[in-house]
Amino acid sequence: MASREGTKRETGEKTRDEQQNLLFLRWRTVLHSGTRISPTHMSPRAFITLGAAFAAISTAGAVTVGFGPNLNNGAQDTPAGNSGANQMRQNINITNTVDLAPGVYRATSWSYNAAPDSTVPGVTQPVFPFITRINSPGNHTVLASGATIDTEPGIQNGVAFGGANDTFTIPLGGATIAAGIQNPSQAGVQNSILTDTSFGQTDHANSGNFDDAASVGATLDSRSFGGLTRTYGFSVEVELIPEPSSLALVGLGGLFLLRRRRS
Repeated sequence: MASREGTKRETGEKTRDEQQNLLFLRWRTVLHSGTRISPTHMSPRAFITLGAAFAAISTAGAVTVGFGPNLNNGAQDTPAGNSGANQMRQNINITNTVDLAPGVYRATSWSYNAAPDSTVPGVTQPVFPFITRINSPGNHTVLASGATIDTEPGIQNGVAFGGANDTFTIPLGGATIAAGIQNPSQAGVQNSILTDTSFGQTDHANSGNFDDAASVGATLDSRSFGGLTRTYGFSVEVELIPEPSSLALVGLGGLFLLRRRRS
């Protein structure tokens, strides 16, 4: 699966998020090893690194999963023509994926580009975001599922992910994650998130063939089209939750700095 930083990965250059994660892990390893850190023996470079670690912990692992809301030629899926029609969609962006290191993460917000509300009586546009782990082509496991909302027209940034299932764990070995959106399957529902059918790939399902992404741990492998050429205008923001021990390390580093400056 291609990642959003595919070009940098091909050249071997580390992305900003990878650099921050590496710095974060180095200082966590020092703490867990039991090594005593003496302020009188820390070099200026070590202090600079510690300061950088503090900044890294505050944003470590903060990534955008998905393409984002800025589409050049956005169009809406087939609208529901009446209150009895079911035009729900489930779409997982398998182009703009992200590789995550082991850790605990939280889906904090999402952004989208939506069509105006339907003018057909009884037709609604509920949708919720979700995050999956890609197991193999066309096979996903739901890691996080957000709150269902009624979309506002146009580009909306920083919408709360919401829901009770926004936190997930990546095990040892890491995982590739993808962002998805889904409408509840019911009469009068249509998808409002705009799509561009000229690029990207999406695992796509509709009301006739889909597994519900609202359940964490669910396997999503039934779909109408796998790897359909199109990109939907949305993305999900995911952040690493620092371990308490890592935060304690930064606190100790701050005390070392104060003691060194006073001596």
